[in-house]
Amino acid sequence: MKNAGIDWLSFLKLRASWGSLGNERIGSNFPYMALMNFSSALFYQNGELVSHTTAAQRALAVENITWETTQSTDIGVDLSFLNSRLRITFDYYWKKTKDMLLDDTKIPAIMGYNDPSTNAGKMSTKGFDLELGWNDKVGNWTYGVAVNLSDFISRIDYLENTEIISGNKIKVAGVTYNAWYGYICEGIYQTQEEVDNSATLNNQVQIGDLKYRDISGPDGVPDGIISPEYDRVPLGNSLPRLQFGGNVNVGYKNFDLSLSFNGIGKQNVRLAREMVESLRGNYGNIPDILDGNYWSVFNTNEENARAKYPRLTRANVESNMAMSDFWMFNGRYFRLKNITFGYTLPQTFTQKANINHIRVYASASDVFCLSKYPKGWDPEMGVSSYPITTSLIVGLSVNF
Repeated sequence: MKNAGIDWLSFLKLRASWGSLGNERIGSNFPYMALMNFSSALFYQNGELVSHTTAAQRALAVENITWETTQSTDIGVDLSFLNSRLRITFDYYWKKTKDMLLDDTKIPAIMGYNDPSTNAGKMSTKGFDLELGWNDKVGNWTYGVAVNLSDFISRIDYLENTEIISGNKIKVAGVTYNAWYGYICEGIYQTQEEVDNSATLNNQVQIGDLKYRDISGPDGVPDGIISPEYDRVPLGNSLPRLQFGGNVNVGYKNFDLSLSFNGIGKQNVRLAREMVESLRGNYGNIPDILDGNYWSVFNTNEENARAKYPRLTRANVESNMAMSDFWMFNGRYFRLKNITFGYTLPQTFTQKANINHIRVYASASDVFCLSKYPKGWDPEMGVSSYPITTSLIVGLSVNF
């Protein structure tokens, strides 16, 4: 770049790519064939139980099934400035997936087959990756910073089966892939009159329970009944957004300090039942997050109006714990993954002992995590794994 008279620009590279990738690894290896599954069964024959080999077709064969195909396009640029002290890498990409293979396509149970895998939809994904880096030296000081940021969003463009509901998530055309699916909550019932004049999910709803919005009914208008068929709606993207990470290093003479971090800038997350359900399993335990924050007959009206959570109950727990926007929050977090401090002995001392390098260091991993998760719960581990623990290490590195 110096020959071109652009001293501030050290490096420039433009990139573009396109590719098409097939995928057939889902469900059965031969979904287009009517496969027979062999087993055994007991029959009553001549007054005795007799075991015989049996065979049955369990999965519906889809003769015209084909590979799922994803076409990807990427445009990127690599830049370096100021004698390569500043580095920038940026990529923008978009993907189109057609003939999506979905293994939860529903068929009538009267057919006697398991739900088959079919080419049931189309999906589009758009996203970017950004990396920034800076390295420099000032006198006896050296320092460097590197950060990265990525984001993407996947949206269902077409779905042959109108909608596919799996647990608390939905695949449906026009919304993000695997969006949260549930009720819209309008707060906590405060009076019996409010309960009597509202649509409810069941006849056990009382004051102190969650109030859900009556959205529709069989005729397309609110019908005075809260039902999973007509009153649940997509509640937002369930996938993480704005994923980031980075590291910082500083050195002064023989001392060095480095740290690394990572996190997520935005994610719609549900408070899992394990985190917030009261009297779980009828053991009488109350999660700490509920203490002093739930609706109670022993509270004043003002305290109940400020209550963050519904009443403690087992009789109507399924209604209150149903998936709704009441239990959703921003699951963003920042985690300090590692911090290390070290000192390297001068070679004037180590060479006398025929040692090339001696470094003493102390390191701490997973030092802390900032998030809105309840205390004790880890945003990266969920509710089925042990939380990430902090570890401290003191070490000595010797090279001969």
